[in-house]
Amino acid sequence: MLKKKIALIELTSYHEECLYSQIRFLKDANYDVHLIIHPKFKKNIELYGIDSCKIKFLDPRGASTIMKRIYNWFLTYKYIVRNAFDIIIFNTASSNKETIALIRLLPKKIKCLGSIHNLKKLNGSFSQRMISKRMQDYYVLNDFLVNSMELDDKTIRLFPYYPIYFPEYQSTYASDKKKEIWICIPGELNYKRRNYDIVLQALSKLEINQSNLKIIILGKMNPKSTDVPYFEKQVKELKLEPYIMTFDHFIENDLFQDYIQASDYIMAPVSNTEQNYLKYKITGAYNLAFAYKKPLITPKEMNVMPDLNENSYFYEDSDSLAMLFKSIVDKTLETKNIYTHEKWQYSYQLKKYLNLIEQA
Repeated sequence: MLKKKIALIELTSYHEECLYSQIRFLKDANYDVHLIIHPKFKKNIELYGIDSCKIKFLDPRGASTIMKRIYNWFLTYKYIVRNAFDIIIFNTASSNKETIALIRLLPKKIKCLGSIHNLKKLNGSFSQRMISKRMQDYYVLNDFLVNSMELDDKTIRLFPYYPIYFPEYQSTYASDKKKEIWICIPGELNYKRRNYDIVLQALSKLEINQSNLKIIILGKMNPKSTDVPYFEKQVKELKLEPYIMTFDHFIENDLFQDYIQASDYIMAPVSNTEQNYLKYKITGAYNLAFAYKKPLITPKEMNVMPDLNENSYFYEDSDSLAMLFKSIVDKTLETKNIYTHEKWQYSYQLKKYLNLIEQA
């Protein structure tokens, strides 16, 4: 029996971290996998293991005029129809107008599936409701999100999978970690999403001889961001330079993954104002921790997520976070038996991902 022909599409420059897992799942299940993706991902394309003849690069918003943008969309539409794909999987099943138009206008014989990265859109976005008229089945990135909110449209079904697999990047890690303890906060400095103040306040309560603890802000310190000078001022005033590691340049994927793997803990200090993480979406830091089986450090209110409850250490305020840091440095932290559930096995996630496709 011939396996179905599938195109995995990402027309935005986001969510590249979700592509490799899906490609690997589909290839391991012997599907005929093609990619239609943003040119930004070109530099890592060899790691995906897809023949170049099965890859099409497209940047809809890179067109100089609206007519050129429409023409690029038409060429993409024509490419999909001409290649007679059985299934289209949208890595981001929302966002730009080209994606919405494809989902709505492709021939009905082509099954459209995709990942929704923010569940709030399913109830609150007019364009998402337009998409849902064609696409009732969505992937979500955590089991918790399947029942985290009540959907207005009862025909929509949510299928969880965990994109926690990455290519084997060539190691470029050059620093000597020595005896340091690394706690990594992935992503660019962003106070809207993450509460760095509580981290700095907790560090200020430690003794200076505990400076073998390093908090790594694993993202470029954007000089155009107003958050960066505020953060740097706080670090300087509190004399916390020995604890902090930052980067003034973009971190390539191979080096990024090196730092994640070398870290002892992954920290997700989600902001108290960012309640979306309790209901509508997850932060990428969770999946990075899950990928490399790293213990997480995150606010106590996040313990409603079973994955975090099992695999995290929690704090309530700067005092409890300082105590947590101290116990890590002193090696008195109670060891947890983490990542024991069968969901962390590749075979389990493969089956979960294919569950939706095999119904299509």
